[in-house]
Amino acid sequence: MSARAAPAPFLSARSWGEQSTLALAGGGNRCWWQAGAISRLIEEGWAPKQWIGTSAGAAIAAACLTTGPETALEACKALYGQTDRVFRWKRLLRGRVEFAHQTVYPAWLDTFVNDATFGALRASGSSLLVAVTRPAHFLGLGLSVALGTLAYLADKKVWHNIHPRLPAYLGLRQEFIDISCCSDVVDAHRVLLAAAAPPPIMAAVKLHGRYAFDGGYTDNAPIPEQTLIQRQSTLVMLTRHYPSRPQLFQFRDRTYWQPSRPIPVSTWDCTARATVDAAYRLGREDASHLLSRLSV
Repeated sequence: MSARAAPAPFLSARSWGEQSTLALAGGGNRCWWQAGAISRLIEEGWAPKQWIGTSAGAAIAAACLTTGPETALEACKALYGQTDRVFRWKRLLRGRVEFAHQTVYPAWLDTFVNDATFGALRASGSSLLVAVTRPAHFLGLGLSVALGTLAYLADKKVWHNIHPRLPAYLGLRQEFIDISCCSDVVDAHRVLLAAAAPPPIMAAVKLHGRYAFDGGYTDNAPIPEQTLIQRQSTLVMLTRHYPSRPQLFQFRDRTYWQPSRPIPVSTWDCTARATVDAAYRLGREDASHLLSRLSV
């Protein structure tokens, strides 16, 4: 699909309902671009039947299925406003590595996945598959994280692959967990925390007796095995900007949607300085532009 090509046929204004699966890449604060875009699509009455996500992308999906993206954004800004620094250096002198994310992220999750909303999430009729990374059996947790980090950096800086292969070659495995099948809200929290846990910023989480950590270490844009029909009805929302690709493009029978430009926000900043509003606004602007193209 060229840069001037029209949107994919099943993204036409008459057939939003045919787009049954939405996959959300991770990306920390960059995922507020996804939230802004989805908020605009929701206003048009569009909602997928299946959601897939990892890291903050999975949390954005959960927020959309509960309180809504704008409410989740306001909760995030309130927590960030109470945080003055990302890393607490004084704790390092005591032998502790402490990032603000370790308290801010669970507190944010609790604002939209809690006892009051979890029942509605399970009864929504939409499934949410959350991708986590399992360590390689022969490497253990520490080496899996170290090599996974190197593989991530190599892909980001050298190969620019949308779906990297190197982590799988190293033995890292991506597992998908349906959050609607979690026994209770505590279990759901652990899954969402594990999906967004990049050591040492956030510790790996034990799920069902085995460690799990950030799903982006395996594939930042997670997709389970799909049939041809499922691939053709899947929209993948990226958070990285690939200058060599158009904003909407076809890849392996799926449609991919990327930001119109690099998202104007720091990935890991969780203080009042974080420009999450700008990321959210860009998402709404990109979605409005897409909708205007579809209405022509």
